[in-house]
Amino acid sequence: MKKLVLLAALLLPVMAYAQRDIPFTSSKPFNKGNFKIDASYSQLMQKIPYSGYPDFRVGVGYGITNWCVVGVFGSFGTHEGFVQIGSTVQDADTTYNQVLFEGTQIERYYHYGIDAELHPLTLLLPNFYFIDIYCRGELGMRTVTEQYKPDYDGPSAEPVRNNFLYGGSIGLAINPSKYFGVFYELAFDNLNKEYKPKTDEIKTKAIHRFGLNVRFPGPKKWQNPKQ
Repeated sequence: MKKLVLLAALLLPVMAYAQRDIPFTSSKPFNKGNFKIDASYSQLMQKIPYSGYPDFRVGVGYGITNWCVVGVFGSFGTHEGFVQIGSTVQDADTTYNQVLFEGTQIERYYHYGIDAELHPLTLLLPNFYFIDIYCRGELGMRTVTEQYKPDYDGPSAEPVRNNFLYGGSIGLAINPSKYFGVFYELAFDNLNKEYKPKTDEIKTKAIHRFGLNVRFPGPKKWQNPKQ
């Protein structure tokens, strides 16, 4: 591992110096002055007693520098499962559980907010785009709506919930073209939890996100103020 790190440290400056002759390079900045749209899918929001929630996400960003992209994001997911809701009833002789609802619970959730990406590789290779390593931080909200079939309006029903959302990720993108590519992100946030029944603990769970990104030039005046 140490040899690989040393080799990379030796090769990156050479690549930066000679990148005009490297394939997958462009004379124009990779991020600065460009819009980026990414669409992704992930398994998200594991919650007791469900096993996982699919999440479909779209983000729009703009490169304020070649190494910093800021933008907004939104995502949507749904989950359907069987639930039984009951309460404990106590009378003079005994205590027993009374079933209040038995049926299907449908949860729909929405994530939305702002994010910022940092692209450290572009500091050494500003015009090299084939491989992109980056990190992302985000702030936003999660809204969850619940629906029951058959209808249920008991004390345990929570039709709308809102939570503050924050997190981050590390990403790797492969870009066959300067204008599009595929990416993978390993992400964590404050709401994605996993229940460990053996230890009776709730722990943060990683999010595996896969997606596509598309870049396109911004207005000419933004890219070159002299025009």
